[in-house]
Amino acid sequence: MYFCDIVKPRERNYLKQVKTWHQSRDINDKACHASNYSEMMSEREAAKYPFIQAGVKLVEGLNLQLDDLTDPNYRKVLDRAAERVTEAIIQGEVSAKLAEPLTELLSYPIAVMYVTLIGEQFLSRRFALAEAVRSYNLLQQEYEDKIMQIAEDEFSWNIVKDPEYIDGTQHNLKLRFSDYLRSASGFHEPKWKLVNRKMEDGFVSLTGIEAARLIQVEVDNWVKERVSTPSKFSLPQEIQSRVDAVRKVFEENRSKLGGSRLPEEIINEAFPPCMIYCLEGLLSGRRASHMERFGLTSFLVNIGMPIDQMVSFYTDVTDFDESLTRYQIEHIAGLKGNRTRYTPPTCATLRTHGICRNMDSICKTVSHPLSYYRKKAWRIQRREKEKAKETQAETSNTTKQE
Repeated sequence: MYFCDIVKPRERNYLKQVKTWHQSRDINDKACHASNYSEMMSEREAAKYPFIQAGVKLVEGLNLQLDDLTDPNYRKVLDRAAERVTEAIIQGEVSAKLAEPLTELLSYPIAVMYVTLIGEQFLSRRFALAEAVRSYNLLQQEYEDKIMQIAEDEFSWNIVKDPEYIDGTQHNLKLRFSDYLRSASGFHEPKWKLVNRKMEDGFVSLTGIEAARLIQVEVDNWVKERVSTPSKFSLPQEIQSRVDAVRKVFEENRSKLGGSRLPEEIINEAFPPCMIYCLEGLLSGRRASHMERFGLTSFLVNIGMPIDQMVSFYTDVTDFDESLTRYQIEHIAGLKGNRTRYTPPTCATLRTHGICRNMDSICKTVSHPLSYYRKKAWRIQRREKEKAKETQAETSNTTKQE
């Protein structure tokens, strides 16, 4: 439903009234938003929170084409979209520029388009988190009734207002424990553990700020769904130049952010202990759990292992079916099904499923198997370069002596 999808024939219904708006008025003329108060407020709310249904309805059903964006009236929108992605890359947080609500609103789906065109999973995750942090910052300024409304209407939370004091702090909200767990399960701070929360009749007590923090997780997941699939199509030069500029910023900052490219050649010695455990078990014929198979396969896919080699690992499994195994691997690799290439589960998820084994010093510094692989591979490559330099120096000295 978002702008990155306008090239898909079945999802071309997008941004319907924008063209007529621009035929009669400049996009950044604030007076154009004030034909009535409710229109102005809905635009502002949608600009603040692009995930809310009001925002979707404002842009739903439009037939805006890529070429339309070359109109000078859209220049600020294109620039703001590029700025959103750049802020996500450099700062890890997107600002909220609400003085021109329509520009802010339309810049979001175009920013999503930029991210999907660049097609880097690390950038997709960073952009989703940065947009979620933006929403969290805005939600902290809202009344609790507004937070409740967003939670109920957009994410179907079962949340009620029931004020009480806990340890001297007022907790005005109560959230159904199943909704709480869905958002809080990835938090590591002790205060978020269910055992450390007050729960009564299946509801967990929360402050307004805590509810906003949990909504951040929902927004993060919402944005990830919309940037997870890379796009590739030709663009007008006005848009392509901005995508190229954003890509350049990403490449310049990638290594600083921990999102450097994986080695082009597979380095077996850099496998994290958990993946070694899964692989050794598979090769020995041990019956692996679904999570072990998915974790290992998605890991191998992302480091570039050929499909045929991965299929061969499963030949000793008792229920081996080559055609089914190949299809499942290709599905995880994004070659079948919905064309999404999956990444391995996080270290926290692997620990939950009992797959985190034989932790070493690197494990303590990362939160994802690919981060481990990237870091250890870099150390191995650096060590090999240093050895090569030493060997070259020794050879040079021997030659001089002779």
